[in-house]
Amino acid sequence: HYFIQSNLRRKSPVAEYKMSLRFQWKLFMLLTCCCTTIMLSWYFYNSTQPVIMNRVTLDMSLVLSLADLDQTQKAIQTRIKETRQEKTYTEHCQKSFYFSNISTILTNIPKSGSTNWKKYLSIANGDEMKPNTGSALRDQRILRREVSLKHGLKLGRNPGILNGNVTLVIMRNPWTRIVSGYKDTLVRLNASKHFVPIRSQIIEEMRSVSAGVGPEYENIPTFKEFVAWLVAHGGKVDRHYAPQSYLMCLRHIHYDLVVPLEYAAQYKDLISDRIGADIEVTGSYDGRDAKSQSSTIDAMKWLPELDEELVEKLYEIFKSDFNIMKYSNFTGADFPYPRLS
Repeated sequence: HYFIQSNLRRKSPVAEYKMSLRFQWKLFMLLTCCCTTIMLSWYFYNSTQPVIMNRVTLDMSLVLSLADLDQTQKAIQTRIKETRQEKTYTEHCQKSFYFSNISTILTNIPKSGSTNWKKYLSIANGDEMKPNTGSALRDQRILRREVSLKHGLKLGRNPGILNGNVTLVIMRNPWTRIVSGYKDTLVRLNASKHFVPIRSQIIEEMRSVSAGVGPEYENIPTFKEFVAWLVAHGGKVDRHYAPQSYLMCLRHIHYDLVVPLEYAAQYKDLISDRIGADIEVTGSYDGRDAKSQSSTIDAMKWLPELDEELVEKLYEIFKSDFNIMKYSNFTGADFPYPRLS
């Protein structure tokens, strides 16, 4: 009975062929819609994400000859001269270090690789470094004490010492420096006691409450509170967060070399050539991709979350830093590199 009924219901070959065509068309349209949806989703996702340069392209951009770097320095010197003429900086003149054997003066700017660079120049200068104690932080403190005692330099007392010496300063993208300063000094609970009052000050000013009440993690300011505090004080705060142009001795020193930390490894040969001694760059930004640094990643994540007006005010405070090195914005494909060309 089932066999007879199924044969009676069976459609003609022409009808079955038409049905198969209709099914194939519906299947084709369904697959087309699915593919289009996936492609549009991928496009909109990528359009909202920071553009990351291809690794090969990035490596090619880092291949700079000594002539390129030397030419870049001339452009940087021109921009520093403009900054000096416009008086768009407030000079605090951070302590500089004098390395007599290699006739080099380094102006120290916190959170711009200064500890590592003092170490590089101390080794090139022939200073005896204390044995490795197994603790990197301890070694850095020992190094800082040695360099400060041996080579601490007050320009006001030694104006003639600038003659015949190579003057050097290391700069860093202001956005990554701000993020790094926040993380290392305010978020890290084992940071120096020097920053505890600053942490409390930010909380008291931004939250209008007394610090020290509640769990310890609640006494850590948010990144937004930190930025709002920087803006409220116009950048005239602790040297770890102040604009780099505030800390450079622009009025007194004509810097021979202004080196972007992001290209430290590329500038190694040029610096070695100028001071007549080999420099070994073995710390941060020693040839590794600056885009992969945690401060770069956090900057691309945290800064877009801030109010646009707040970011604009922050940029105005650090405008001289951006202008001197032509640093890229956190929304740019080349962030955090300077535009050297």
